Amino acid sequence: MKKTLLAATILGAFACAASAANVQVYGLIDTSLSFVHSDADISGVDSKNSFTMENAEQFGSRFGLRGSEDLGNGMKVSFVLESGFESDTGALDTKQRGRLFGRESNVTVSGGFGDVTFGLIPIFGSVLGANGLFRALDPVTANYTVGFGSGFATASSMTRVDNAISYKTPTFAGFTGYAMYSFKVNGKDGAGQEGDGSTDRYASLAVRYQQGPLEAVLIADQTRYGNDQYRGFDDGSTVTFGGNYTLDNGLKLIAFGQWFDSMILSTVARAGVAYDGITELLGDAGYGQVDGYGLSFGVNFPLAGGVAKASVNYRDMDNTDNVDFTRWTVAGGYDYPLSKRTTIYAMGGYSQEKVENHVENKEATPGGYQLVAGLLHRF
Repeated sequence: MKKTLLAATILGAFACAASAANVQVYGLIDTSLSFVHSDADISGVDSKNSFTMENAEQFGSRFGLRGSEDLGNGMKVSFVLESGFESDTGALDTKQRGRLFGRESNVTVSGGFGDVTFGLIPIFGSVLGANGLFRALDPVTANYTVGFGSGFATASSMTRVDNAISYKTPTFAGFTGYAMYSFKVNGKDGAGQEGDGSTDRYASLAVRYQQGPLEAVLIADQTRYGNDQYRGFDDGSTVTFGGNYTLDNGLKLIAFGQWFDSMILSTVARAGVAYDGITELLGDAGYGQVDGYGLSFGVNFPLAGGVAKASVNYRDMDNTDNVDFTRWTVAGGYDYPLSKRTTIYAMGGYSQEKVENHVENKEATPGGYQLVAGLLHRF
């Protein structure tokens, strides 16, 4: 009885403290069943099938704390501490590289001048955080799938950066401006000294227009590769433009294009079902440093109480080793809300990448498909 009273007292004290400090506990759990088929299109390499329980095929499972304090005179300070976890095992999300708050860890000062944020911050070209502008461009929201998703139409290689400062302007006539700079992209990486040319740094500018049924975004960023790890490599750049328009019948049209130059693209992170074929053909070199462009078009449509989604993506690029990559991706899905907080979803898609190694006169067309059904709950 005494232990029960003690526990209740402690929990009550935390609840009162959180209430006094205007702190909110929040989170999201996304768990699914996934079937994946991949074909390397290489002689002697068997195709693969897998049926697994997966974490976060649509959105990353996470829990977090956020809160704010009113400073008066129209100013306030707010913070976000957000941790990712794997809903199927309970472990910290491996993408966090062992960090407790590896999804977000930042503090923001807001006022009539806009918002200034410091810390670990999601980039504008992502669907994450308060300023993830890619939400306006992603028709299927298949963020962590290996068989499909709008990420296969880009050469973007990051979703968040450490040691960063970002600025968001007030909105004027529907326009909002954004700027970001990271002194060291990965603070856990020992390579290089923060703030100088020895380490990877990142800079981005963006603008968003939102008026009535139209939303449009333009995002330009540059990854400044550090000399300690990438000496002699050109800086990588991307420019992404797109948006969405909602018709009177609820049909939302969504499209974007991305131009990229000298981007170092990870095969492990971005090849998906084409991974086996690319690595068999090119070895550890993988994608390497690439130039090219990507295009995406998709739709969302209210249907039977839920939302039906579809997209088609195309990417054309070549790397510094004289290898060409051409990728097609098609996808579709359906989300159905069981309540304000709980949604069930199903989605599937096919992706194929033609790889042409002009130096060794070899080519392959690896690809595959994925089918997913999941449950998403917000708290």
